[in-house]
Amino acid sequence: MVYGWSKLFETTPDYVLYEMSYENLIMYSCAAPHYDDEKEQEWDEGLDANNPNNFMNDNEAEVFVR
Repeated sequence: MVYGWSKLFETTPDYVLYEMSYENLIMYSCAAPHYDDEKEQEWDEGLDANNPNNFMNDNEAEVFVR
């Protein structure tokens, strides 16, 4: 387990054992990416920020603020 943490944090095992607290190890481990839980999700075109048509619905009128 210590070797896995040292590999994940790119440090030495001694640094993980003697310099990091258990609470910090748990917090850093929770923030690390988990590659085993990736799932195939369908891409929603409505979430694409590069498409300017997604910023205005057809039902909405453009509002100008002065």
